[in-house]
Amino acid sequence: RPYIQGCESIQVDQRTGLAYMACGNRGARTRWLHRDEKYNRAYDRFDDHVLVMDEKNNVQKLVLLERDSHSNNLVPFRQELRVHGFDIYYDDLDPSELTLMFVNHQRSGSGISIFTHRLGTSYIQHVKTVKSPLLPSPNDVVATSRRTFYATNDMRHGSGIMRKIEILFGMPWGHIVYYGPGGVFSKARTGVSYPNGIAKSADGELIYAVASSEPSISAFKADEDGVLSLVAKKVFRGFVPDNISVDGASGNLLVAGFLNTFEMFRYNREVLRGTNARPAGSVRRLALSSDSRSGFVEESVLTHDGTLLPSTTMATMQRRNGIERMLLGSVMADHIAICYNIYSK
Repeated sequence: RPYIQGCESIQVDQRTGLAYMACGNRGARTRWLHRDEKYNRAYDRFDDHVLVMDEKNNVQKLVLLERDSHSNNLVPFRQELRVHGFDIYYDDLDPSELTLMFVNHQRSGSGISIFTHRLGTSYIQHVKTVKSPLLPSPNDVVATSRRTFYATNDMRHGSGIMRKIEILFGMPWGHIVYYGPGGVFSKARTGVSYPNGIAKSADGELIYAVASSEPSISAFKADEDGVLSLVAKKVFRGFVPDNISVDGASGNLLVAGFLNTFEMFRYNREVLRGTNARPAGSVRRLALSSDSRSGFVEESVLTHDGTLLPSTTMATMQRRNGIERMLLGSVMADHIAICYNIYSK
């Protein structure tokens, strides 16, 4: 399936078991993934996609629409959509409506694009796209309501030599922003070394965020202004985390990441012209520890040599109609991976 490539993030609606995937042409992804390198603009002709997949691997491409301000009719979405991290949100106010929030790397500047989706339909409708100087380099987003969210800004500098210095030395110059009910951006947490994946706990009480350059994962509690205070933290050894999913059945976290970052960077840069790089990956299951000093209890549920899915960036559980499986995504691979019988509550 040509649409299933560059699927950086996968989110599962825990009620329906349907998996939503943010995917795009791998060449087009290099514009924002390798910002300071020469980009082939021929890749601009390839659109990014929002896909939905059931437990039988039936895949539907959702149509992007927006409301015309003059006629009030639904028309094709006229902005650029270049997806990175994303999240889905639902509540009891209208259970048939799903909110989708995407990190969107538009040429005019990156931001968060918010869409709605009515279950059973074949389209998503654009609500708004919001941008801020506080988001020069957004990476991932977690929705806290239909219109509020936290987003990770992985580096202070969007491009240039200082961005390269941030990457090389793992400088703690990234931050997490909060977009509140008043429509205002603010910094929720500063001094983070490459903040990457972000998610909320099953009960919505905690925010989990990865700091890839440390490398670590932390749990935070938000105050009434959205400021995040540390609750627990886990520093990894020999594992660089990327994205997080929360298993709705157990409340545990699934964290996908890399065992060799040099191979990961080499694969992402060379894969379009051919590479023998095989970045090994791992998926860790985490649960908050009762002992605050240890932060999280960690267990490895999957380790692979890179052949299964090079540069694995996401792992999430899909349960639907009695079928249980783990879905793996990758920002620069030409497929996803599906794993059975490797995970239990």
